Amino acid sequence: MREPPALAPDAIAAALHAGFGIRVAELEFLPVGNDAASWAFRVRAPDGQAWFLKVRAGDGRWPGSTVPWHLHRLGVPHVLAPLEAGHGSPYVEVDGFALALYPMLDARPAVEVGLSPEQWRTLGAVVRQVHAVPPTPDLAQVVAREAFRPAGRDVAAGLEALLAAAAPGDGVARELAAFWRPRREVVRGLVDRADATGRRLRRSAAPRVLCHGDLHTWNLLVDAGRRLWLVDWDEAVLAPKERDLMFVVGGIRRGLVRPQDTGCFFQGYGGATVDRRLLAYYRTAWAVQDIGEYAEQVLLAPALGEESRRAALDGFKELFQPGYIVELATAAG
Repeated sequence: MREPPALAPDAIAAALHAGFGIRVAELEFLPVGNDAASWAFRVRAPDGQAWFLKVRAGDGRWPGSTVPWHLHRLGVPHVLAPLEAGHGSPYVEVDGFALALYPMLDARPAVEVGLSPEQWRTLGAVVRQVHAVPPTPDLAQVVAREAFRPAGRDVAAGLEALLAAAAPGDGVARELAAFWRPRREVVRGLVDRADATGRRLRRSAAPRVLCHGDLHTWNLLVDAGRRLWLVDWDEAVLAPKERDLMFVVGGIRRGLVRPQDTGCFFQGYGGATVDRRLLAYYRTAWAVQDIGEYAEQVLLAPALGEESRRAALDGFKELFQPGYIVELATAAG
């Protein structure tokens, strides 16, 4: 988010010292990411050593830190795992927030630097290992099970009423309404299709495996040694493998994944039968999820500042650009 959380820096520093034994000399807020419930910081110790800190609202279950920590302990490579706190947990809790601390990499997102054929093969092999991890009872307590009902569905379906109830003087909401009106039938069509397909899939017996759930190239980092890292596991879910494969078979934006990239990925992943019906559902569900979540940040998150709400409005508009997820999902139907 563009504004820091309602958590005092002194409280963060005290929690990091108590949980990880780290004395904080500098805490720098990083205005990155689209998740309204997550924030990022750079942490520096007096000796100059740095870490990446992720803060998330709410305590208790947090798959984004627990899943990579679990995978790292199993020896799955290329997974950026958080440090273990002194009490044997991948995060510490303070004042209604959870704090996970990661190594600070000298790395850039794969969407910016691209992946070589060998890196696509490596990614395929790693995803295959993730999908083969047994869904133990402990993991099942942390990771949601696919319900075939997209997050944000109710907001996307109820946009008209939400916009009608917005404060008249809210310029960001007015701009969202003006952009949405000529596209309302497209949104309704996507919601209806996700509902209908989801009902059919809930009756299916597609095997559930551990999925990253958000496997686009913004969540793949390439470090200075060209080593690949999978990050941001907040969407981890027990779901059919197509939840992840959707990102590498066509992707969520035209041009992000080329056919040759998909071929190299499956050289690493191995032979697999891909259910095109599930791919189409997940592409539609992704569009509905993004529409709902961006609209929720604009209309239903009073704690967000103007900058974050306008960033969410820009994200909402971007979904409808040519070659982006709305167009891809509409074509997939």
